[in-house]
Amino acid sequence: MEQTSWFDFVEKERDPVYGELQKLTNDNRKVCIAPFTITKNRFSLIEIESDGIHDCVSTLEQCYQYLCEYSK
Repeated sequence: MEQTSWFDFVEKERDPVYGELQKLTNDNRKVCIAPFTITKNRFSLIEIESDGIHDCVSTLEQCYQYLCEYSK
């Protein structure tokens, strides 16, 4: 059986993690969502970093899904 989150049943826009990710812009290129540092690089790719982790995704949606999968 897989654990679900409250945010699986409501709009992701209400999820505080998604709200933090939406702060990534060309002017604000870094947000911290423990234990990750998430950075938008000059190529508009989103880098996800933590101890032993350095992954890259191309969209905000992919980044959000990555963080959701990590938390399960």
